[in-house]
Amino acid sequence: MQNASSTMMNQSISSFEPLIKTRTDYLMALSDVVGKFMDVERATYRNGVHETDGQHTLHLQFMAVAYAAKYHPELDIGKVCLYALIHDFIEVYAGDTNSLTAPAKVMVQKSLTEQAAVTRLKAELGDIWPDFIELIISYERLEVPEARYVKSFDKCDPHISHYQDKGLALIQMGIVNRIEFEELCQQVGERLARYAGEFPDVVAIRQELLGRVIDVVYPTV
Repeated sequence: MQNASSTMMNQSISSFEPLIKTRTDYLMALSDVVGKFMDVERATYRNGVHETDGQHTLHLQFMAVAYAAKYHPELDIGKVCLYALIHDFIEVYAGDTNSLTAPAKVMVQKSLTEQAAVTRLKAELGDIWPDFIELIISYERLEVPEARYVKSFDKCDPHISHYQDKGLALIQMGIVNRIEFEELCQQVGERLARYAGEFPDVVAIRQELLGRVIDVVYPTV
C-alpha cells in the first residue's frame, strides 16, 4: 500500500515538473520583496524597540479579523483578512511616514511616494503575481467596505502600541503634553472621517484608546 502511494505521489509530482522551476522562481521573487517589507521600521515601538511592518501587519490582522468576525458579520471576513495582510505593503518602497506629526506638505509627498511604490511593485511583480498587485491597488482605492474597514481599524493600532509601551514613541517624537497629543490626534481623526463613516464603532474604539493612552502617558494636563 505504501509503495502504491509513493508511486502515485511520484507520478503526481512528475506531472508538475515542467512548471515547478518557474513557480519557485516566482515565489522567490515575491519572497525577496516580502522580506524587505517585514523589516521596514515604523515610528511606533513594541517592547522597547521600533516596531516593524511585519509585526504591525500581523497584529492588525489578528485584531481587525477577530473584531469583524464578532461585530461586523456583514463584511466578507476573507477580504478583511487579505486587505489587512497587504494594507501597508507599499511601504516596502515608500517607507513608513509618521502621519501623527506630519504637516500637510509631508502628507502630500507621502501620497506621491506611495503612488510611485505601487507603480514599482506593479512593474516588478505585476506579470507574475497580478492578483496580488490588484489586491493592493483595490485597497488603495478604498472602493469596497472591507478595505475601508481595515484602513479605519489601522488608525486604532498605533494607540494600542503607545499604550502598551507607555508612550515611548510619543516621547521620542517630542510630544510632551496632552494638549499637543490631542490636537495631533484630532488632525488624524479628520482624515479618518473621510472613509470611516460606515464604522462609527471603530472610530469610538480609537477614541477610547486615545483616552487610555492619555491616562498612561499624560496623566496631568
